[in-house]
Formats: sequence, C-alpha cells, structure tokens
Amino acid sequence: MPFVVELYFDPSTEASIRNAWKAIDEASISDSMPKGGYRPHVSLGVCNHLDTNSLAQELSTFAAGVAPFRLSFPNIGIFPTSEGVVFLGVTVTEALLSVHAAFHEIFKKYAGEQREYYTVGQWTPHCTLAFGLSEVQIVEAVTLCRRIVLPSSTEVIEIGVVEVSATSCRTLYSFNLNL
Repeated sequence: MPFVVELYFDPSTEASIRNAWKAIDEASISDSMPKGGYRPHVSLGVCNHLDTNSLAQELSTFAAGVAPFRLSFPNIGIFPTSEGVVFLGVTVTEALLSVHAAFHEIFKKYAGEQREYYTVGQWTPHCTLAFGLSEVQIVEAVTLCRRIVLPSSTEVIEIGVVEVSATSCRTLYSFNLNL
C-alpha cells in the first residue's frame, strides 16, 4: 500500500474543497475523494515502502521548523494519464519549492520505491478534486468545477503521513507547522 506525505490547509479552504468534492459526488461523477476518507491536500511525496516511525520522528522536528505559508490555486487542471485526475493547480513559489526540497532530504532516508512524479524536479503540485475518471467524467468534472471561484488561496498549516489502499486513506501521523 502506498504511503503519502501531505500538506494540509486552513479550515475554510478545507471546507471549500470538501464542498467541491460533494458537488462532484452529487452529480454522480465520482465519490473518490469523500468516500476514500481523504483530506484536502497537496502531496509532497509518495512511496510504496516507508519506515513510518523513523520518518514521523524527523517529520515532527521538520514541521516545527516550517512556518505556515500561502498557496494559491489559480486553475483547474487534468492529468491526461490512465488515473483520470482533475485537480486544482497550485502556483509554484520559492517557499513551496523550498519546503518540498527540504522535505525530500528527509523522505529519501525512509522511503522505498518513491513515485517519480513527486520527486524534486518532477513534481507538479496540485490538490486532487477527483480521480479514477473516464474521459467523459473528466469533461463533466471540469465543467462542474468551473463554478469554483479562482484564483483562491490558502494557508498551509499542517503536514501529515497517510497510508492509502484501493478503497481508503488512513492518517498515520499529523503535525502542525510552527504556528
């Protein structure tokens, strides 16, 4: 089962994204995010094997050294892969890239079989709105999500580690950024 390290948002942004997930579900397009138990997030790293306890110890210290920072969502996007993903795009900033790079210095010590899409220099930061979509569902989801008022922004306030299965997402650890 894959492990994912995620950045989490302020409560009002989290509620707004959950509303978008609900709208996608109620339109019978996809219930992939709410049904799976996910939280709105931006993934920093994904791997198939993880020394979770060792990472958690170091991630706690890492989180304490990172100040909350702003993220902007300027657009809706898709990944034209077999995963069928519709997402909120994230503006790449120096602060975000710095956190990502510093995180990967820690992550590479404990992660096995990292997913290449999330490594430094390959990463496209995004907040998933739905996945597992057919081509028709992608069009429907994008059409529906055009109602989201963009650009929008949020404050990143937390980092967490989750374990993902085919049907669910389970939080293992979560740490507040240095509030």
